[in-house]
Amino acid sequence: MQKVVYFLLALIAAIGLTACSSQKNVKEPDKDQAVETPKDGKPAVEEPAKEEPAVEKPAQPAPETKVYHNEAFKDVVVSESGGQFVVTGKAQVFEGVFQYKLSDGDKVLLEDHYQTAGAPAWGDFNITFGKNLISGNDAVFELFVYSAKDGSKINVLEVPIEK
Repeated sequence: MQKVVYFLLALIAAIGLTACSSQKNVKEPDKDQAVETPKDGKPAVEEPAKEEPAVEKPAQPAPETKVYHNEAFKDVVVSESGGQFVVTGKAQVFEGVFQYKLSDGDKVLLEDHYQTAGAPAWGDFNITFGKNLISGNDAVFELFVYSAKDGSKINVLEVPIEK
């Protein structure tokens, strides 16, 4: 009975992967910029530009936001909000289920799963955890899927968490 269940899971996964790989990227047509010509045939007269008051720039530039992706996850970003880390992005995974794990060195701090829209759709996700969970500088947030074939981790995306 167990072999039949594994066979059916593998068959369903293969059908899902086939459906995902058969999608074709659709390129949007280029947008042409239209230039209006005056009806009277005379060239348009440009008004002089008004000077805007100078605005002081902040002393330090805003930090760059790092975006992570792989075959199953895209637009993955880590932000901070009120004593918490927020990991957002999109996932294209079988039946919309993926797993995540937060570790600090060899210590696993948090491990769970997330349900979103199933493939071939890209489902949004938003995972929040407290900053107080992390004590060191080696924290890594890992997104992954368990293989229906053999239960191994696939499509692993590691995102470093900087405290």
